[in-house]
Amino acid sequence: MNWIKQAQFKQNPYKLLAASVLGIGFMPASGTWGSLVALLLAPLLMFFPGLTALVVILSFIAGICVIPALIKNQPNKDPSYIVIDEFMGQLSVLVLLPYDFINPITYIFAFLFFRLFDILKPWPVSFWDQKVHNAWGIMLDDLMAGIYSFCALALMHFITLY
Repeated sequence: MNWIKQAQFKQNPYKLLAASVLGIGFMPASGTWGSLVALLLAPLLMFFPGLTALVVILSFIAGICVIPALIKNQPNKDPSYIVIDEFMGQLSVLVLLPYDFINPITYIFAFLFFRLFDILKPWPVSFWDQKVHNAWGIMLDDLMAGIYSFCALALMHFITLY
């Protein structure tokens, strides 16, 4: 609970809780945990058509709104405790999948593909990560990684017809 003592928390507690997805961002391997929380929430969202898309949109908007106050005057413009981008990016992988694609194998590969593209950062993911040092860059690199992951899942489904 050392993160509660940080200056950013005292100045912007609600923004910090949103950006860290209720403190998940302060765990080791925070990006992986942010993705995993989204993946575990996804089956519940799938019961309500359009809800996953709404959560992706609201998470994106929330990230754009809360991140600037947290990175202002900070040397690290993408601190590891900010995981709302991984949360949103992981959900974006699943938002366009047809309902009949949704199964445990899809979730496993959605997670693996997203983490792969988020870590390797192929272009244009790398552009947003390396050239845009603000909330837009933080959020858009994970949205692009989500789009790549969706394409990889669709291709895998087409090739294997699992």
